[in-house]
Amino acid sequence: MNSEKLKSVYEKSKNWIKNKSKEHFINSTALLTESTPLFALYEKGIAKMSDEVSINARIFATGLTYFGGMGYFYSKGRDFYRKKLNVTDKTNEGVQFISDAGYTGLFNALAGPAIYFACGSRDLKEIAIGTGCAIGLGIANGPLMGYAVDTFRDLTGLNECNRKSYPKIIKKQPSKIKKAIAVGLVLASLGATKQVYDRFPDYENRNLNQTTQTTNQTIEQVVDSNPPKIINAETLEEFKQ
Repeated sequence: MNSEKLKSVYEKSKNWIKNKSKEHFINSTALLTESTPLFALYEKGIAKMSDEVSINARIFATGLTYFGGMGYFYSKGRDFYRKKLNVTDKTNEGVQFISDAGYTGLFNALAGPAIYFACGSRDLKEIAIGTGCAIGLGIANGPLMGYAVDTFRDLTGLNECNRKSYPKIIKKQPSKIKKAIAVGLVLASLGATKQVYDRFPDYENRNLNQTTQTTNQTIEQVVDSNPPKIINAETLEEFKQ
């Protein structure tokens, strides 16, 4: 193989890696932009997690999506799933929503046990319950996640989105405006997530404060029911007897 062929292979490999990395970054960003505030709301509003636990979960999910390959596997699996079902972005929106709901539920059913096991869980019942909840959330949130992927691909110039529900006024915008909209959506997602943590209390700290209050009240009650005696001649005589 001469130098020209080696150079050609190198350039093709470099472009392939560049394009795949760009695709992965866009797909992952779309998924996180849509899901982060919703999962934070679930963790704080329903699961009553502390700020620390919820934030750590969001950081872990971000790392898993970008660096653990979760974003890549989800988006590539979705493309394959839609292709097998002959679903395109021109298919009826209701069919696309059902397709994304089913796919995301299936994806979570397969990925859930592996994720919980990797996080240290060895209790089969705990893994089953966690995976079951993940499947339910996937079915409910799948249509929005799929829509986010399709629209982000269009906004960033990766692929054209021809979904009927995609606003034509956005689709017709120049590339720079579309990318600005994509950045705005990311910032809006971060802002919405911050509002979730501002709105809901930090349950761990609240429980700690309640425990401290209860302890202080108990001490006060004990002191009130057993007031200290003043030592004088009479009490000293009683003590001797």
